[in-house]
Amino acid sequence: MNESRLLRYLLLGLGALVLAGCSTTPKELAYEPETALVAYQPALAGQEGKPARWSGVIAAVHNEQDRSLVEVVYLPLKSNGVPVQTEQSPGRFLAVMEGFVDPTLYAKGRSLTVLGTLDKPVQSQIGDHKYQFSVIRVTGSKLWPPVKEVEVRYMDPYFHDPFYDPFWPRRPIRRW
Repeated sequence: MNESRLLRYLLLGLGALVLAGCSTTPKELAYEPETALVAYQPALAGQEGKPARWSGVIAAVHNEQDRSLVEVVYLPLKSNGVPVQTEQSPGRFLAVMEGFVDPTLYAKGRSLTVLGTLDKPVQSQIGDHKYQFSVIRVTGSKLWPPVKEVEVRYMDPYFHDPFYDPFWPRRPIRRW
């Protein structure tokens, strides 16, 4: 009886460990307390110096002499910090990163999550359209792996595989 109880506790602990490992935020994006983080709002003003963790899809990278400006289309975060892939976005923000950011790695369309402090909004342009960007000075970031396209294959609905038998192991034996 002690062995079964021990096994039960081990399995319960292992299950809790696995579940906890699946939903945690990466260490470069961790911030305590999470309730202190400012939620995204377009052209956020009056919140300078407050912490924020935002995510989205990279739209452009502009490298300057000593810093890089990463233009990001905002997407909401999942609990583990990964951006939720949606068709709608409330706006864009600029992630100000110290040093050089390689535009090949930080390519257009890649998902990015950043942690940092808010700065004053910046007036700029997207094409010919004037736009006011919310700005976050990055202290930690996570570039997520590219999302792979799913190949969709066409299957003929009238095709019949002569070797497929859904009842194979349990088919009753026919006797003539």
